[in-house]
Amino acid sequence: MNTSDDKLKVAAQEGDISLLYTLIQEDLHVLDHMDLTPFAETPLHIVACVGHLQFATEIMRLKPSFASKLNQQGFTPIHLDMQHGQKRMVLRFVDINKDLVRVKGREGLTPFHFASQKGEIDLLANFLLACPDSIEDVTVRCETALHIALRSQQYEAFRVLVGWLQRTRQRGATTLEKTILNWRNEEGNTILHVSALMNDSKAIRLLVKTKVDLNAKNWENLTALDIAANAEVKIVLAKAGAKHGSSITNAPTFPDKLRSNITLMEKIIIFILRIRRDITEDQRNAFLIVAALVATATYQSALSPPGGVYQANAGDNNTNSTPSLNSTVATTATHGNAGKSVMTVGDFLTLSIFNTLSLLVSIMTMFILTPSGTVGSILSAPMFLFVSCYLHSMKVISPDNATSFGHYITASLFSILYLAASWSMAKVYKRLQHHDKNREMKTWNSIAGNRW
Repeated sequence: MNTSDDKLKVAAQEGDISLLYTLIQEDLHVLDHMDLTPFAETPLHIVACVGHLQFATEIMRLKPSFASKLNQQGFTPIHLDMQHGQKRMVLRFVDINKDLVRVKGREGLTPFHFASQKGEIDLLANFLLACPDSIEDVTVRCETALHIALRSQQYEAFRVLVGWLQRTRQRGATTLEKTILNWRNEEGNTILHVSALMNDSKAIRLLVKTKVDLNAKNWENLTALDIAANAEVKIVLAKAGAKHGSSITNAPTFPDKLRSNITLMEKIIIFILRIRRDITEDQRNAFLIVAALVATATYQSALSPPGGVYQANAGDNNTNSTPSLNSTVATTATHGNAGKSVMTVGDFLTLSIFNTLSLLVSIMTMFILTPSGTVGSILSAPMFLFVSCYLHSMKVISPDNATSFGHYITASLFSILYLAASWSMAKVYKRLQHHDKNREMKTWNSIAGNRW
């Protein structure tokens, strides 16, 4: 170690900012020398062990890269801060750079993992507020912070993590909650397996009320009920609906799905999904506007068909009717024809066919282009009811029974197809969400696991 490095170490140990700048005046690259070393004991590492918050802040400002540099033991300054109980310095570091919550040190442990291991619930809460994505990080053993909290018997930290998963409103929160709660470590054990191994009845009682998979198998095809040794834990699991692995049929693997014959419904769904992913957001919005305008225009024909409808007078006592004073159609009809279109059967049938096709195409376009998920599923219901109301209105104003019966058939077929498409799209969307390649955790799990 040269003289400059010795003096820099002394400045860090004493927290002497004046000495720091004296050294910088003597050698403008005094901090750069350490930055070029792959593993180095920087001034930030030294001050992390002894305190001196102001000196640490000054170094962070001058050389931000020091905060994520590993020393020879595989620790960053923020890891050392946590090991030495320097909470104020940890929070200052995170306040300056929130991504430090996710910096990985020895064995892939992040400061978030350290907080879970040590049961620092205040730090956990602050880390989650500063960097919510930190809960997705896993160690070299493929353990999440929840696994670590259970192994370390930090139940309160475990409750904080589960509580955050249940309450978070970030994008993809539902999928994230299921993924983290059912994440497998290198042995294939979920947190439910770990709780059973630890005979942690409190954690088991908490987990059975969440979205954890009670019958998930590890790499040895054992469920949590199989590996539970405690009688109380077994009772809790059994009452919640957990089963033994031997009684659960393994789901088809991803290779099995690829080898299977593709069905017509799958071809349709793949076609729809490819359309969704190929169009731009501007194109999607334009198509939705046009489809909505077409649907509105075609629906109007069911309310006001060309030529109008036969009018009836409420005072005719179910006998004859006379035209309404406001009616534009000067036609007298029996009460049985009231509300029926004045068009001939042939004209009405032609109008009905083209109009219905236009409406169905526009509705299916909106269905295809509407983003999937919970909101998309909710919107599919009013679209379905919209078409049903249109078909019923056309049946009511139909001038003869044959055309009316045709609308009944059309409504039935549309209902079956629409509900089948909605159900299939929902299944595929959940599958795609579960295997989203943008998330490192889910990608790794789909490769290492036994199931698609």
